[in-house]
Amino acid sequence: MTEGSTAAAAQVNLTLPVLRQGAGPRSAVSRLQHIFNDFARADDDEPVFDESGVFGPKTDTAVREFQDEHDLGVDGIVGKNTWKALLEQWMTLEPPD
Repeated sequence: MTEGSTAAAAQVNLTLPVLRQGAGPRSAVSRLQHIFNDFARADDDEPVFDESGVFGPKTDTAVREFQDEHDLGVDGIVGKNTWKALLEQWMTLEPPD
């Protein structure tokens, strides 16, 4: 297990709730949306989310696409495996200039 993978697993186990459309703490949903915006910025794209903390259809679609791209069960639910994959990828991003 890599250092990033270990750190991602620890973060998931300690602090991150299960999220799904219409459910989850706004602060955690906002964190999820922030991660997706960081992915967009890393690809030189515009941020997708206003980081409102509302898990609506756009967030659901982003989660499902991420799950599909990473061979996770595609269910739109951000549970342990999805959080871990998100954080592992997020922690490999280069900081902005």
